[in-house]
Amino acid sequence: MENIENFKDPDQLDLFAGIVLTVEQQKRVDSFIDSVNKSTNFQRNKVQQIEQLLVEAGFKKGIDFENTFKSSLETRTISIGYGSDKFETEITAEFSSGGVALKGLRFVNNELKESVFNLEMDLGKVQCSAVQGQYRFIKPKTLLEKLNQYNECQKDCLKDFQNKTNLKQIIVEKYTKLYPNATITIKSDWTKYSGSFEVIEVKFESGSYIQFRLDTYNNKEYLYKRHDATFEKLSSDELLERFSKQEALK
Repeated sequence: MENIENFKDPDQLDLFAGIVLTVEQQKRVDSFIDSVNKSTNFQRNKVQQIEQLLVEAGFKKGIDFENTFKSSLETRTISIGYGSDKFETEITAEFSSGGVALKGLRFVNNELKESVFNLEMDLGKVQCSAVQGQYRFIKPKTLLEKLNQYNECQKDCLKDFQNKTNLKQIIVEKYTKLYPNATITIKSDWTKYSGSFEVIEVKFESGSYIQFRLDTYNNKEYLYKRHDATFEKLSSDELLERFSKQEALK
């Protein structure tokens, strides 16, 4: 009687402690390993080129950019193919991770934080859309100037936030003392040209209120909106009578 368990197709190879692959499967595995090794070598060369470009342009490693590229020879289990053609096997190849990224500041959630930004290279030029505000490859020296400008802008955002926070506190305390019966609240408003912004509302029991916007440059508030609840309740006749008694413009 034939021993089926010991039967092997002559087209098959024994690999990785008993795992059996066909010749065609082995070719695909070899191609995959070659692709991984080539990719790692390509990334290594690319990272070296980018770092050289940055250093020559005046970037300081560890301050203006970081290089986290690393590679290592690893054994991993991978899947190749799809559907009924899919199979798993173990390979050993040189895998890589990381790369070169710019380092800078970012004002987010009312805090100034250290951040990293993706960097691309093409034909001796570099691109960092987060810093530039656009997708365009430029000279490394120009990018360094834009990085410094970007960092200063983020610092200004923090300063403006701190000034606005202090100004809000001063104004709220000011009108709370002047009108203890009024309700002082900080609200949000929006216009087409200014976008969203905060206003401080001083509202009285009558329903009348005045809203102020903040001028952090001059460190003061200015009138934004007013609402006279009594005025709104007047009829047209009452309004006409009221207007008739107003003094003429000079």
